[in-house]
Amino acid sequence: MPPPRRRKFLLRSPILEYVRPIYEERLTARGRYLLWTTALLAVLGLDTRRTQVFSLFAIAAATLLFALVFWLARAPRVRFECPLPDHATVGTPLRLRARVEAPAGRRVSDLRLAFPRPPRWSSSIAYEPQEAFFDLVPDELGEVVAELRVARRGRYLLRGPTLRRTDPLRLATGRARSLPDQTLIAYPRFYSMDDFMVPIGRRYQPGGIPLSSSLGESIEFVGTRDYREGDPVKSIHWRSWAKRGKPVVKEYQEEYFCRIAIILDTFVRRRPRPEDVRVFEAAISVVASIADFFSRSEYVVDILAAGPDLYEVSAGRSLAYLENILDVLACLEPCPDPPFATIGPVLFEKLGQITTVVAVLQDWDDAREGFLRQVKALGTAVRVVIVHEGPTAKPWAGAEDLGEVGLMSPSDVEQALAASGPSPSAASTPAAEAVRA
Repeated sequence: MPPPRRRKFLLRSPILEYVRPIYEERLTARGRYLLWTTALLAVLGLDTRRTQVFSLFAIAAATLLFALVFWLARAPRVRFECPLPDHATVGTPLRLRARVEAPAGRRVSDLRLAFPRPPRWSSSIAYEPQEAFFDLVPDELGEVVAELRVARRGRYLLRGPTLRRTDPLRLATGRARSLPDQTLIAYPRFYSMDDFMVPIGRRYQPGGIPLSSSLGESIEFVGTRDYREGDPVKSIHWRSWAKRGKPVVKEYQEEYFCRIAIILDTFVRRRPRPEDVRVFEAAISVVASIADFFSRSEYVVDILAAGPDLYEVSAGRSLAYLENILDVLACLEPCPDPPFATIGPVLFEKLGQITTVVAVLQDWDDAREGFLRQVKALGTAVRVVIVHEGPTAKPWAGAEDLGEVGLMSPSDVEQALAASGPSPSAASTPAAEAVRA
């Protein structure tokens, strides 16, 4: 077997990239089977004096050549639609419906609907069925139902479904009627939490948050008072001034609320082991689950994650929806360098407004503990969730003075996800309780 680097080069070679779509799209599964059978019979029948296998080869080759004539067939003249999704969740099947309508008064037979594989990470996208054959009678609306499953989070380019005519034996296909490609964002799996306790407090937000909607203590008009030197002119209440004969200004309630920063530890060694990738994916699922919980509250949540670049998104109080957070987590790549040097300066600039830091770490050592102690020293409450397999680099049991610290293994996360089912629901397993109060 070729080494991994050589196999990757062979799979991405320009010749293979050109031949593979032709092989997969112009030949049906039955046609590909006949092609390899013909090649095998050709090898076995080389010695025509000792064996009669060449007769079977001649029959198979003639059948295949007859089918290949249909490569010249025109694209079917039918109405064809099959909307593709733009978002999905890993492991959750999506149902696709393709509708094909025959023209008035015409019968269309030997149609093949296929879902081509994406050009990248094709093994992570699965259609069931991959192809379907059917006939249309005049004025009939045909429907094909397929199921799409995504096995890996990320961003994919889904190639549009194709509709082609086939030969009567359904071995080869003609020209295609194709639909447009669609970009798909695959979200990480997450589970819903009934509760996630964090130290609650409120801090003044200078200038408020204009988009904070009407939740909590938003800036709003609460009354009037006499003008004081230095009050802005825009705050003057002109009607009250006219009634009272002296300057009056509007008084507002200032903005105080709880603001939470969720920090994701994205450090993975440059040559990761399978267990490192498993821990990283489990940590992303935990962050998504915590963000899902806070998205249903009135808190403002800042997600900070350092990959090759620093990713930052604010959500809650109508600033953004959960989908905005999941969009970032879906495409997040691991960082080969410790990320706290990247996150630290941005976080410390925000600590004047942040009341609580929730840190989702992949291990516990002096660097991580020192970083969180700096956060704690500035008056910000800390909640820590460690996602790790086996014992941590440094015992974390002695860090209770930082705040509440919990440990989850990737198996615990996977158990919570399995209990949640295909769609997020309240997880009630002991694994889920590890990150709760």
